[in-house]
Amino acid sequence: MESEIKQLSASIEGLYIGELSTIGPGNTATGIFKIPSEKTHQIDEMGLSGDIQVDKRVHGGPEKAIYHYPAEHYALLQQALPHLSEHFQPGSIGENISTQGLLDTDVHIGDTFRLGSAIVQVSQPRRPCWKVNHKYGNAHIASVLMSEAISGWYYRVLENGQLRRGDSIELLDRLNNSIPVANIWQIFMQRVEQQAEHSSTSGHTTHAKIPGLSNEWRFE
Repeated sequence: MESEIKQLSASIEGLYIGELSTIGPGNTATGIFKIPSEKTHQIDEMGLSGDIQVDKRVHGGPEKAIYHYPAEHYALLQQALPHLSEHFQPGSIGENISTQGLLDTDVHIGDTFRLGSAIVQVSQPRRPCWKVNHKYGNAHIASVLMSEAISGWYYRVLENGQLRRGDSIELLDRLNNSIPVANIWQIFMQRVEQQAEHSSTSGHTTHAKIPGLSNEWRFE
């Protein structure tokens, strides 16, 4: 492992736990509204203790146990949508953990981290749904996250542990031939364009052999 990879680490500046709420005109149940926590939380294969994840088809479960969003991305969102700048604050997009210094361009699919006392592995980018748009009251949030490749990423849990704000996250291992989280979106958008042109394939749209990528994102 190269020296710069060994130094890939950060402090957990924000730890956020979802509460059961509703969103949208149909009052759909959601856990996107997170509150900051100073408590110590248990980590197991389903995520952080106390964190509500309502629709496990798109959030939560073993492949989407914990959501990490870089705090730096909020500045990009403020630039893209300045009239909403006061709303773009860490924790507001629905993340569980917030850091400075780990970006989608630095972190690779399949990277293994020590998170507090747990061991986790990057499984996939977040694919933002309509709830993100409704939360901010703007129809363009999800498309900005995807087109700018600033959606953050999910972890699967390899070893249970504990986490609290101020703990560290440190890269332990990187798979051979891995690619950055941000690159998944480039592949995704290319495949979407190809599908629009040819209308010959369906399903998730990315490469089948990206090491560590969750099955629901594989393209076959």
